[in-house]
Amino acid sequence: MKNHSNIISRSAFIIPALAVLVMFSGCDKGQTFSLGGVPIPDFTATVASDGHSVTLVNNSDMPSIPYWSVPDLNLGYGDLQGDSVKVNFIFPGSYPIKMLVVGSGGIDSTTKNVTTTQPDPNACSSSTARGFIASCTEKTWKLKPAAGALWVSQFAGGAGSWWQSGDGDVTARPCTFNDTYTFKFNKSGDYIFDDKGDFYAEDYTGDPQWSCRQSSTYPANQSNWASGNFKYAIIDGAGVKGLGQLKVIGTGAHIGLQKPINNNEVFTSSTTSVTYDIWSMTANKTDALGTYDELVLTFHYGSWSPTEGWWTYTLVSMK
Repeated sequence: MKNHSNIISRSAFIIPALAVLVMFSGCDKGQTFSLGGVPIPDFTATVASDGHSVTLVNNSDMPSIPYWSVPDLNLGYGDLQGDSVKVNFIFPGSYPIKMLVVGSGGIDSTTKNVTTTQPDPNACSSSTARGFIASCTEKTWKLKPAAGALWVSQFAGGAGSWWQSGDGDVTARPCTFNDTYTFKFNKSGDYIFDDKGDFYAEDYTGDPQWSCRQSSTYPANQSNWASGNFKYAIIDGAGVKGLGQLKVIGTGAHIGLQKPINNNEVFTSSTTSVTYDIWSMTANKTDALGTYDELVLTFHYGSWSPTEGWWTYTLVSMK
């Protein structure tokens, strides 16, 4: 599977790009332009001998760019792209798979069902991204109550540091460090965010004093940042280090800070998903805080540059 770092909702650019081509083709009435035919989408879905991993291959009738969506795994067109991709289904069953193809003459899509027969016996192992994040039932995380839990930098993972939180921020921002993030190991991929009834307000949330406030005082256009039930997806093999990506899904869904999202910063809670690159996963780490699992997530937020501007969050498991 291809590396999916810095994905910017590819499908959002497909139709506008084609519209520009069509517009230009009609600029000179004395000439006739042809963009070519619309590809007829077709693909094969081959279940491996293990009964749970599936290879998807684009068989469309002309050169095209395929984008894949697996709704039951919470994976959309912006998550999987390429003529051949591999998808792992943890639980056996029948699943619809959608493929959207983009050709020089337009776009089209098709849907097929694939049936898997065996569960993935290693899915909840801590050696896999899903197993590390959700365990075999569920797993709850919070920001690490230590210096460096929040980090903004020029490059991924804190490289070229611009600012990082200190020990004092743990007590100065108790309403940030008490938030919990629970990931359930189930077929629907449930993610529960609990802000414990409060949040850290800054100037963009209407508080120039920068202080903790009750979640009930969120402005109406930011209220989706409060506690809620959402979904999550694991994009295996993706991210800047190839360790996978963690995508939280639903209006207002987020981990850590509210404002930074993929490739931008926002001031309303209307964003429908955020994708985080897994930077590291460390099991049974022991220090002054005790013994815990540590998950480090990094993601690009800089709208001014495709490579600069990254937030990094360090989470610890709650046992």
